[in-house]
Amino acid sequence: MEYNMNILMLEWDSFGQEYVIEEFRNADYSVDIFPWPFGREDMRENDSLCQRLAEMLETKEYQFVFSFNFFPVAAWVCNQHSVKYASWIYDTPYMLLYSKHTMLDTNYIFFFDKALFYEFKKYGVKNVFYLPLAAPVNYYDNLNAEEGKRYSADISFVGSTYNEARQDFFQYIDKVDEYTSGYLQAIMKMQSELYGNFILEELLTDNILRELQKVCPIKKGEDEWETDAWVYANYFLARKMTGEQRVEQLEMLGENHQVKLYAPEQEEDIKNVINCGMVDYVKEMPLVFKNTKINLNMTLRSIHTGIPLRAMDIMGCGGFLLTNYQQDFLEYFEPGVDYIYYASKKDMLYLVDYYLNHEEERMEIARNGYRKVKKGHTYKDRIEQLLMQMNGQ
Repeated sequence: MEYNMNILMLEWDSFGQEYVIEEFRNADYSVDIFPWPFGREDMRENDSLCQRLAEMLETKEYQFVFSFNFFPVAAWVCNQHSVKYASWIYDTPYMLLYSKHTMLDTNYIFFFDKALFYEFKKYGVKNVFYLPLAAPVNYYDNLNAEEGKRYSADISFVGSTYNEARQDFFQYIDKVDEYTSGYLQAIMKMQSELYGNFILEELLTDNILRELQKVCPIKKGEDEWETDAWVYANYFLARKMTGEQRVEQLEMLGENHQVKLYAPEQEEDIKNVINCGMVDYVKEMPLVFKNTKINLNMTLRSIHTGIPLRAMDIMGCGGFLLTNYQQDFLEYFEPGVDYIYYASKKDMLYLVDYYLNHEEERMEIARNGYRKVKKGHTYKDRIEQLLMQMNGQ
């Protein structure tokens, strides 16, 4: 069936939107761009933005509106105009999802994290779908790895250590009592040693939540329905714990290996680790993956089961991926064949030593992962899957 219809793209500073636009157009859709002021304007209640979007929807007939991540304002305007609104969630935690407008029947919400998909399905959200993230393999294929030899390394990690002042949750709660502080540290330690099951939220008792509210209150509007426990566990504790875990594991690896870190925290001083600062995610990051023997993925712990975008990019570049255990990988990739996962710090250290000393095995696994991503996990594949759902197929 052929479609020659219109899609309105809410454009903001998100990864991958140029590839999505290209694939919509390859599927014979006309794509109009609506500059979306995410980060500059209120995304929950905004009469001016509602009016501007409504006026755009009245200029022609759109089959649907599309955005990376979900925006309550957009959902409400689309519903008022009986236009479908497709959103592909690639951030978590993402507080704007917990909106009364999530329940509108014109929404089509695509989750990259299967645990989050099941959560919203349980809540009764009507049109929810599981859609993993993707890699622009054709773009990566056209990059010359030889031009990135300066990025050569035994081990590389691209990502934040979440140690900037704005990320440090504990600067806001230094007034909690000794018991609460100790309790939070203890449950983060438990979670750090447990992969495949997120327990932080359920371990925040009523007494602990009351203490947190005293020193770091959460203010919610009428539109919001996330729980305090969810916010503290996913937005604060998981981020803090991830940063500490990344630093610890990089330090451990740096004791015996060359380790390069590419992070926004350029002042971060991690023992035995070369902090190279930030890299451009489009032009430079792929060259890091192509020229590194072992590419680490240490998933933000608020991603409960999903395959992070970084992991797709590593495999899509033909890089060797060593990642912590994430359940969703097992649905599409075979461990030991397409990628390698670790389940503990001891496991990680052993696997790094092994694969640095077994080059042929390492390169074969990298090739397998690349082939599998190229065969079924590109933006072309994902947009085909999304369009099938949007067209009721």
